[in-house]
Amino acid sequence: MEVPYKNKHAYESVLAALGKFADSNVISMDLKKVENDDSQKQIQIALTTFVPASERTKVRDSVADYLENLIDKGDAEVGHEVRLGTKTNANKEQLDLVMRYGDTTKLTKPQVIRVLVKPTNAGGSGGGSAATKVQEVGQALFAAIRYNKDKDLECHASNAEQCLEDKDFDDAWPSVYGPGVTLDEIKGLSQDWKNSFIKGANTIYHNVKGKGWEFLRGDDVIEAEISNRFKTVVAKDPKAHLAQEDKWNPADIWMIQPKHKATLLELLKKENTTDCLNNFLQLAFSVDDIPTIAKKKVPKRSLIGISLKKLGPQPQWKTMNALGTSRLKKTEGVGFKKQPTLNELTAFSAMDVYIVVEPGGNKRKGAFQARNFAGGNKGDWKLELKGEFAAQGKIQGQVARDVLARAKFKNIPQEPAWADCAIGSTNRTKILEEIYKIMNELPTAPKGFQKNKKTDMMRELRGKDQSYTYSKLCGLRLLKWLISLNGDADRACKEMWLYASSLSDKSSVYYKMM
Repeated sequence: MEVPYKNKHAYESVLAALGKFADSNVISMDLKKVENDDSQKQIQIALTTFVPASERTKVRDSVADYLENLIDKGDAEVGHEVRLGTKTNANKEQLDLVMRYGDTTKLTKPQVIRVLVKPTNAGGSGGGSAATKVQEVGQALFAAIRYNKDKDLECHASNAEQCLEDKDFDDAWPSVYGPGVTLDEIKGLSQDWKNSFIKGANTIYHNVKGKGWEFLRGDDVIEAEISNRFKTVVAKDPKAHLAQEDKWNPADIWMIQPKHKATLLELLKKENTTDCLNNFLQLAFSVDDIPTIAKKKVPKRSLIGISLKKLGPQPQWKTMNALGTSRLKKTEGVGFKKQPTLNELTAFSAMDVYIVVEPGGNKRKGAFQARNFAGGNKGDWKLELKGEFAAQGKIQGQVARDVLARAKFKNIPQEPAWADCAIGSTNRTKILEEIYKIMNELPTAPKGFQKNKKTDMMRELRGKDQSYTYSKLCGLRLLKWLISLNGDADRACKEMWLYASSLSDKSSVYYKMM
């Protein structure tokens, strides 16, 4: 159904209003009626939009306010006024945008665009989650058609050669995975929806680029595992504060490179913390090939999520929560730098243990400063990530252990009891013996430490206060544990670094088209 020119601006303003006040998903909408250019009927355009039942009045009033604001600003092409409800029921979730009054001999009644706001459970060809699924799979299909044809699609082709044929749909359908939706359901949608799909398909093509993509909407492999990762990782992360998946990643469709599907699935299943899961999606989203010290490399530009809305006259495209190439390169270089860490370790001059994690790092930048931050009154062991000019973030000791536990690490070292480290404690000798033993067994002796000189070294240790004893043992236990992990120490340090350096609210990367 093509909207005639005389009503097009008003109609597009209504679509813009609905797009502005709808939720992050595609607006579920049916274009029920469009009169031709010379029609004298009162209802020129009738459309129904489906929203959650509790939001009906709010959406109606918000759309009305939006349109009335355009009218107040002097946009005469929008119309003259907005009428809410009906003559007998002012509260009815309905509005009429009056485009022109019945003030001529030919026009006896005002001509309007009528918008009915119905609950999503009202059924019909445009209502509810089932209809939304058809619409989202429809957008995926038209995107696949656009990639197959390798030229922009046209809403109203000027010649028959530019029109879509059954063969175009049939050829693209194998690249779309949308269980529960049939090709006939998509073909049966209104022309208004198909026009939106065409604009969306062209927008996706020019922004994502590439070739050979498959399109997923509700598949039981990749999308199912993404949802599973959210439930088992993000939803249980106390720092994420994201109880709903669409608040973490609201993608409605996913684009995937099929040659990487098995690798992506394997890597996805191994992500057990929010930060590493988000980092995985960042790498799969990135257009650049990011060098990494990780055992497994995430293929670039291989998995992309897109959040959809019903499109207005001019589709908008935004990148949400993406990290830059330099940040990703820095992240993928993070790991346990064993020898630089040992080179920074002192025996008696300080209570700190520096764990170097960034390439070229030292105790001034690119390292965790592990120490007691509570002075001599109590134990408060933390790891502070040191930047070139300022500290980047702290992790309390227990939080660090929780992060590592969620990443499936075992035998994570605990902190000693603060009281056991006090001068005069019956357990102090045992504590000092452990400090000596760890330093003596390190592959490189700490500065100021003499290996196998236990009597002299223990004399030095006995002269240290409670805070030093507690702090040094905490750091040495962590260092010993990291060394014992061998190659997996890189992953442990990366988990802590991602947590401490987090710059976001834990939301994931995706594209937003509206």
